Amino acid sequence: MDALYNTHVKLLAFDFLSLTPSSSDPTSFSRKPSPLFFSRAETLGVVTTRELKPNRFLKFTIDDGTGCIPCILWLNHLTSPYFSRRSPPDVRLIASVAARFASQIQLGVVARVRGKITAYRGSVQITQLSNIFEVFGIVIDGELEYCNFGHP
Repeated sequence: MDALYNTHVKLLAFDFLSLTPSSSDPTSFSRKPSPLFFSRAETLGVVTTRELKPNRFLKFTIDDGTGCIPCILWLNHLTSPYFSRRSPPDVRLIASVAARFASQIQLGVVARVRGKITAYRGSVQITQLSNIFEVFGIVIDGELEYCNFGHP
């Protein structure tokens, strides 16, 4: 397995959007003609779209100046069978953290997002890991209005 496989690779949207899934492993993505495979990515940019389906998911895009990266944050932790084997207090904590992050993802916010690279309907996206998110500020008329370099 490639050394970069489980590393959050910093990719510009231009490069991210050219990733293609591996034919042998649907959780691996590469940028042709590179032989490197990636499973996780990190991006920094301005939130330019936001679509909330309460208790289901939040879809949003991050614009880094070279393009827009689609991202998704799942909010269905309390109803998803995926979490049924975990302890209820852990699931409630994960759900509350994800809900808090979803409330902070607003249009114009500068944010750093890390997560798994996934494909949905033929397009690549970042499936945000609910514990990795930072808000740096909001862009108003091209200027960064405020900065918060700690965790929100």
